[in-house]
Amino acid sequence: METLKPAALQKGDMIGVLSTSCWLEETDLTVAQNFLKEEGYQAFHHPQALARLNQSAGSAQEKTDAFHDLFSNPDMKMVMGARGGNRAITMLDKIDFDLIRKNPKILIGYSDMTALLNGLYTKCGLITFHGPLYRELPTHKNSQHMIDMVSGKVENIELPGSEILKAGNAEGKLFGGNLSSFQALIGTELLPDLDGAILFLEDVGDHLSRYDRMFGHLRVSGILGKISGLVTGQFTDVKDSENRPFGFTLKDVIEEHTAGLNIPVLMNAPFGHGEDLPTFPIGCRAQLDGAELTLLESPVA
Repeated sequence: METLKPAALQKGDMIGVLSTSCWLEETDLTVAQNFLKEEGYQAFHHPQALARLNQSAGSAQEKTDAFHDLFSNPDMKMVMGARGGNRAITMLDKIDFDLIRKNPKILIGYSDMTALLNGLYTKCGLITFHGPLYRELPTHKNSQHMIDMVSGKVENIELPGSEILKAGNAEGKLFGGNLSSFQALIGTELLPDLDGAILFLEDVGDHLSRYDRMFGHLRVSGILGKISGLVTGQFTDVKDSENRPFGFTLKDVIEEHTAGLNIPVLMNAPFGHGEDLPTFPIGCRAQLDGAELTLLESPVA
């Protein structure tokens, strides 16, 4: 499938906002809107952005309708998820992918949006962006990096402090994001073609034993044997059993499941649910050299 590059963000452009996952407060929206206004951009909050249904920001159909509204509106140059949480994946069997292909735009978010970001590339060929969510913009240290990335001003993503478990170079398309959300795509037609890909993964708030199971799934499904490089980021708020500790560290887990693979493997790269989240363009060709990613093409047109 032909790769689609969204148009680069320009000063004065309108950014459309919806809630793909959990609900949020109206003040979260207004503070972020003020931030973007100061940066020279406009923001439109779709009415669905404040919907509530249990923990979710409305039903799956409400979210999908809002998604279609924003992508079909020519005034919207970029679409952002308002916050993370759960249930973005419920949209994927309802999205009109032909509509998205005919109206390519910048789509950005992370965490629970990982399934959407990768799924849209798979079905539409659209480069998407794994980066800060809308409500985080006023305080996130990497907000400017995100703006620069979607404006076409970034060529390299430096990952200082990464621990190199296996040295080497890799070249391929970037895919990944939140480990648990990405793993949920395995066995579906929404999983990207990972042959020769550089896979980046992070997660938050889960148990070591479950991370072991997730990485094990990536291995036994053949995914880790296909990729050209693996970059694991910050796994924050990691949990363990009090009665019978798991015993294996996250490093043990990653080393075991990448044993025998002749690919570069990085751990503790500065991206995830903590303070650091540089924006990664999903589906964009890149080169991994040590602790630096060099984009081999612009992710925007």
